[in-house]
Formats: sequence, C-alpha cells, structure tokens
Amino acid sequence: MHVSRSSAIQPEHKEYQIFSAEPSLRHWLAAVDAVLRAVEETVWRLRREALEACQAGREDWADWADGIRDAQGALRSWRQQTSRLVGIGWELTKIATGYRLHLTRAAFVSRRRAAAMLERLHEKNAQRFTAVCISHGAGFLKVGQLLSSRPDLMPRVWIEALSILQDNVPAEDEQRMVTILEEELDSSLDATFRDFDATPIASASIGQVHRAVLHDDTVVAVKLQRPSIDTVIQLDMRILASFLEGMRTSLPPADYDTIVREVRATISAEVDYEAERAHGVAVGEYLATLQGVRAPRSVGTHQSKRVLVTEFIEGEKITSVLDRLAEARAAGDESAQTEISRLVNKLIEAYAHQILELGRFQADPHPGNLLVEADGTLVILDFGCTKILEGEVRRAYAQLLQAFFVQDTKRVSELLQQLGFRTRSGRPDTLLWFAELMLDELRSEGSALRQGFSSSEMIDEWIRLLRAVEQDPVVRVPDHFVMIGRVVATLGGLVMHYRPTMDVQRVMVPALIAALSN
Repeated sequence: MHVSRSSAIQPEHKEYQIFSAEPSLRHWLAAVDAVLRAVEETVWRLRREALEACQAGREDWADWADGIRDAQGALRSWRQQTSRLVGIGWELTKIATGYRLHLTRAAFVSRRRAAAMLERLHEKNAQRFTAVCISHGAGFLKVGQLLSSRPDLMPRVWIEALSILQDNVPAEDEQRMVTILEEELDSSLDATFRDFDATPIASASIGQVHRAVLHDDTVVAVKLQRPSIDTVIQLDMRILASFLEGMRTSLPPADYDTIVREVRATISAEVDYEAERAHGVAVGEYLATLQGVRAPRSVGTHQSKRVLVTEFIEGEKITSVLDRLAEARAAGDESAQTEISRLVNKLIEAYAHQILELGRFQADPHPGNLLVEADGTLVILDFGCTKILEGEVRRAYAQLLQAFFVQDTKRVSELLQQLGFRTRSGRPDTLLWFAELMLDELRSEGSALRQGFSSSEMIDEWIRLLRAVEQDPVVRVPDHFVMIGRVVATLGGLVMHYRPTMDVQRVMVPALIAALSN
C-alpha cells in the first residue's frame, strides 16, 4: 500500500479552507454548551452535598459541635465553589451567544464582510476567554496555556491574547505568599535569603516564581505554590471531565476515559513540588550530557512540598526568539532560517532523547517553559508535568521508530498493538493505514517533513486519515501515549508555524541508537 499525493484532492482542500470556519464554530459552540451543562450539574451536586451535610449536622446530637462545624464548612465550600462556577458559566455563555449571533448574521452579508465580522468577534472572545482563565486559574488556566501553544490550530488573535497565560498571569497577594513561604520553610525570610523579590518574575496556574539571592550570593528562582490550589484543581478536573463526556457525540470515537484519567493524574501531580524536584534533578543531569540544551539545577536545602528552589537562568522565551527570527527571514535574512531550524531541531532532539533513551520527559513544553540563553543554549523549565516510561515501554517506542525508518509497516502495526492501541473492530487496518501514511512521508523526497511541513499537504494527509478513522476508529490508547501525544502536538504546532528545515532521521537517529543500545 502506497499513498500518493494526486492532484485530485486539491479542489477538495481549497473547499476545506473556504468553508472550515462555520463548522469549526459549531464544534466550538458544542464544546461550550457541554461545559455549561457540566457547570450546572456540578453546582446542583454541590448544593445537594451541602444540604446533606447540614442535615447530618442537625441530626448528629451525639457530636453536635463537630456536626455543626462540618455543616458550616460544607456551606462555605459550596458558596466558594458555586461562585467560581457561576463566573465561568456566565462568561462562556457570552462567548457562545456571540458566536451564535455571528452564524445568523453571516447568512445575510457578503463573505468578505462575514470574515471581517468573525475576525472582530474572535478578538473580543479571545480576550473574554483569557480573562476567564486568568480570573479562575488552575485547570482552566491549563486549558488556555495548551491552546496558546497551538498557532497551527487557533486564530492569530486567540494566540496573541492567550500567550499572556504562558508565564504572566496575575500574582497572589505578596504578603500572603511571603507568609506561606515562611511557614513552609519554618524560617523567616531574612534568615533564608539575603535578598527576596516579593514581586514574582513569572506567575502561572499552580504557582509563581520569585527571584532571590541566598546568603552565599547564589542567585536562585523560588517557585511557590498558590494557596488551596489542590482543591481548586480537583473541582476543575471534574468539570473538564464532564465537558469531555458531553462532547463525545461531537468527537471521533476514541479512548476518552484513558485521556481524562491521565490528564487528571498528571495535573493533580503538579502540586507536589518534592516530586517535581526529583524529576528536575533526574532530567537535568541527563540533559547535561547533551550539547546545547539544559535544565535549571536544584539549589540548597530550602525545599518543601510547596516550595522549589533552583538556579536562576537568564533567558528569552523561545517564541519571542523565533518570532524575531521569522521577521528577519521574511526580510531576506537567510541566516535566520538556519537559526530557526537549529533551535527547533534541538528542541525535538532533546525530547527524542528524553522519551526514547531516558524514559522520563517533561510533558508540558509550552513556550513559557522554554527559554533561549544569550549563547543560544535551549533551557527546559518546570518539571511538574513529567511522565516516566517503564523500560519495556520505552524500548517498544524505540523499536516503533526504528520500524518507521526501515519502512516495515507490518512491524509498526505489531508494535502499536503491543503498546496497547486497539481499533473498534480489533483488526489492525487503521493502524496499518496510519503507519503507511507516516512511512510515505519519510520515504518521499518532497515530503512535508523534509520540506518544512507544508500546511496544505499536511491537511490533505489528515483528511485521508480522518476518513480511515471513521471506518474503524482507534478506541483504546495506552496511558503513556496521552502525554507523548501532548508533547508531539505542541512541538508539531511550533514546527507548522515556524517552518524549520528538517531532516527527521538526522534529528531522531542519535536518540534512537542510544535507546536501542541501552
């Protein structure tokens, strides 16, 4: 089986480009409706739980005081969580209403005017959604961060609005955070640090980062967890799980139970800074053996489950560097394309080594977690979201990549099934089709991979893949692939957007050789 690029699909692709806006809006509206239903159901459930706790408190005469305290706590929790959910629901309702009105208005105006109207609406709603993510943080902020790293999927105005979520969301009250820091370290600020900047240099969903100087003059980054973040995250995970459940009828068949379970477990684990420190040390020591990429070192004993201290690294966010280089490339600077390619290839190479050789990888490579130092060294930050691959699984992925490179379609299919992928019918046809599609890309001299990922060619290929998936969908994926898929999707978005020159085999083979010999 060999998939060729016939010219017959080109008109279909143009039609896809012209008419994709309205269907995508309808999918977005379906997603928002599902979230709103989940919010409503969660509020009613929380209300029932609060009322039941109050009733139990009144009836528990033997432990009357404890019962009343439990009831009061349940009511306070209900009010706090309901307030959060109502705020989210109201803003999403305004976004949904705006898009519904656009669908109606667009039917009565020219296509050009409808496009201009949609652009303005995107800008307005992107600001609204960004505000929701900022004001409510936690799980919803994670969604915004994920969307902000996909310039290949989201409209430009959404990417511009959401980019602030990568490392610059509103900080907590300074004195409150200082108090938490002193309680966690069981020491005064002055006793721990010679200098501490209470204004954070970066603020994200789980915590915020402060610049400080130890008494031995070491400059450090102090990552401090937001108060009560674990409770908020658990609430958001329930809502997001309900959202995905409500969306199932609008999405292709897939193993959403595994996806939700893995995402929930990974995000929940991000509140454990002791585990993050261990991951950062392990991956950082490994990256030190590679050239041109590194991670911050853990510093000192001033650590706890909610406080993490690492060396302070001066660097610029990778997308800022790539944007500047892309502008230079557009102006005719050929060296800019070389540097874009070097950075993106180095990033992909670093992740190939983490996944295939080390078997432990940072699974949240959004631009806020990737810096470029003045000498061009790539820095990977934040190991809160880290996935470990057991030895047999890691080797199976290495063998899978090897089978891709030697164009052994049958072996690719066998390994996909060995790793845990399953189709609805149980037959490997869809897995074989996917393998052949990827092998066609690798063997073709004019492939999108080799020429910098032409977006039109990739869309054509994915249209074919989606048709195959409709016939016999993949309904089970292994949990470890969820985070690998997240990394591939995020890095793929950077590749699609910045169009580096790539030779996939040259970038991946060193990691593959190391993995197979390990």
